[in-house]
Amino acid sequence: MLPKLCSTVGFVFRSTLVAKTLSTKRSSTFGQACYIPTANTGYTHHSTNDENRKRSNKFDFLTAFSVGTLSAFFTFRKRDEGSEERKNETPDVVENGQRIIHLDEVKKHKSVADGGIWVIFQGKVYDVTNFVEKHPGGDKILLAAGSDVAPYWRLYAFHHEKHVIDILREYYIGDLPESEANLTEHEERSGPYANDPERHPVLVTLSKEPRNAETPAVLIPDYPITPNELFFVRNHLPVPNIDINKYRLEIKSSTLVDAKGKPLELNLKLDDLKKNYPIQRITSTVVCAGNRRSQMAKEDRVRAESSRGKPYIRGLDWQHAALSTAEWTGVRLVDVLVRHLLPESQWTNYMALLEAAQRAKVHHVQFEGADFDEVVGGAYGSSLPIAWALDPRMDILLAFEMNGQPIPRDHGFPVRVVIPGSIGARQVKWLTKITLTSEENQSYYQQSDYKLGYVSGGNENPDYKRIPAILDYPVQSAICTPQDGQSLEDEGSITVRGYAFSGGGRGILSVRVSADGGKTWHDAVLAPVSPPTGVDPEDLPPGDLALAHRTHRQWAWTLWEAELPIPADAKEVEIVCCARDSSNNVQPERCEASLNVRGLVTNSWHRVRVHILDPNGR
Repeated sequence: MLPKLCSTVGFVFRSTLVAKTLSTKRSSTFGQACYIPTANTGYTHHSTNDENRKRSNKFDFLTAFSVGTLSAFFTFRKRDEGSEERKNETPDVVENGQRIIHLDEVKKHKSVADGGIWVIFQGKVYDVTNFVEKHPGGDKILLAAGSDVAPYWRLYAFHHEKHVIDILREYYIGDLPESEANLTEHEERSGPYANDPERHPVLVTLSKEPRNAETPAVLIPDYPITPNELFFVRNHLPVPNIDINKYRLEIKSSTLVDAKGKPLELNLKLDDLKKNYPIQRITSTVVCAGNRRSQMAKEDRVRAESSRGKPYIRGLDWQHAALSTAEWTGVRLVDVLVRHLLPESQWTNYMALLEAAQRAKVHHVQFEGADFDEVVGGAYGSSLPIAWALDPRMDILLAFEMNGQPIPRDHGFPVRVVIPGSIGARQVKWLTKITLTSEENQSYYQQSDYKLGYVSGGNENPDYKRIPAILDYPVQSAICTPQDGQSLEDEGSITVRGYAFSGGGRGILSVRVSADGGKTWHDAVLAPVSPPTGVDPEDLPPGDLALAHRTHRQWAWTLWEAELPIPADAKEVEIVCCARDSSNNVQPERCEASLNVRGLVTNSWHRVRVHILDPNGR
C-alpha cells in the first residue's frame, strides 16, 4: 500500500530532538491538526511463535534504521560474491583475540563498490551492506556510511533499544584501536575557526571555514519543524562566542526621541528582553537567497558552452536544501519600541509609532551582528525599510529561543532578528545593535551582496549601488524524495515528497507534479498550515487549516506529497514540480531570464531524473 496522508494530533517541536515512537505523531509547524505522510510497510506482525517474534524484532530494527520512513529511495541487489569479497578484504589484524580495523579503513567503506558499507558504534565496526540491500528504505543509513552512527542515532532514541542493538551485533566485523575509539565524532580545528561549535555530521557541508551546510533533503519531509541539529548552517565569518553576562543589545536613534524628549538609546540585557516585553512565538522558514544556485549555475554553464563564453555565476554550490523551519520565541521589535517612544495608553497604536518615525526622517532600521569582517571592514549588517520594520503584521522578532531552547551559537546566540518571509541574509544573527536612521546599513552584505546583478551587454560587474537589496523570497518548490539519479523498481507509481514556500507571508495554494517533464500534471496533497498570527485555531471549523488560511502571514513552508503513475515502458522519468502562491505567482519553467551573477533566488521548476528498473533489476 502506498503512503497516504493521515490525520494526527500535531505538537510543536520544542526541547527534544528524538522521536520516541514510530507512530504518526510528529513535530508540526501546522497548528493543532497535522497531516503527515506515513508508510504502510505491507508487513503483518504476529506474536504466535518465536519465528514471528524474530521477524517483528528485525522489522523494528529495519524501521529504526530507516529513520521512520520506508519509501524506497535506493534499490540494491544482494551480491553473494561481493559479500565474500568483503570478508576477504577485512583487515586481519588481531590483538587479544579481536580483529582491529583502523578508522582510515572504515572511512573507505561507504558503498558496495568500496567493498562494503561499514559503520561504527561504540568503538565497534559493523558491515551493514547486506542489511541495507535487504531493506527498501535503507538509504538513510548511507548518511552514516564510513563513520560513527552515534550522532545520527541521537536524533532517534529508539535506536538504543535492546533488540535493535542485538540485531546490529549480527553485522559485527571488528573493533577500532583503543587509540582511535574516541576520535570518531570529533574533528580537530585551529585558526580563527577553532572555537566554532560542533555540527551534526549528517549536514551536507559545502565549506568548512566558514561552515556552510545543508540539511539532507531526504530528511526535510520528516520534519515540519527542523530540529536544531539539522537546521542548515549559513555563516560568512567565524562564529562569535558571546559572554551572556556581558551581552547588551543597543537600540538607538539620533532623531527619534523617547517619552522624556531624549534621543532613543537603550542597552538591554537578555533578561530585560525576557521580562519587560510581551513574549511572542512564530513558526518561520529561513531560506538562503542562494538556495538552488547549483541549478542556475548548471544552466549558466550550458549557456557559456553554447556561446563559447564563460560562466558568470559564482558562489557556494547550494542544492535545494538551504532552508529550514523553526519555532522562534522572542519579543516583537514594535513592542519594544512603543514602550519607549509612546505613552502607555498608545502602546498598541503602531500607526502612531510609524508616524513618529516618519516625522523624525527615519527611513530604515539597521541591524548589526557581532561577526566582524576584517576584509571588507565592519560588522555583518542589514536593513529594512521603516514601513516594513514597524508593521506589526510582519511579526519581526528579536528572538532568543529556537524550538524551545536557547538559540544555538550557529544560529545567532543569544539574540537574532527573525524577519519572516525575508531571505536569511537580512535576519542578522548575534544581534548587537539596532539603529533607526535615515539611510540603509552600509555593510558590504547590504550594499554589494544579495542583490540581483544581471549581466548586460557583456558587462559582468553590475553597479550594485543602484540595485535594491533582496527582501522577500519568490515562490518556490522542490522535490526531496526521490533523489536525482536514483534507481527505482517499477511498482506502477512513484511517491514524491517535497516542500513549497513563498516569501512575504504568501501562502502556497497548489503544487503540481509531473512524471513526464511537464507534459501532464498531478496535484500534490498539501499539508495543513498554521493559522495566521492572531487567529485561534479553536475558532476554525474542523479541517479548515487549509486553503482558506494560506493567503497571508504564512511564514512557514508547506510540505506536500504526490503519487505519480510511471509512464508505460519508461526507463527514465523526469519528475518536475511547480508551485503557485496566494498572489498567483507561479514558478517559471527555466531560469535563463533570471540568471544573475550571484545565482540568487533560483526558483524555476525543480527537476529530478530517476531510473526505472525492470523486474530483473535492469
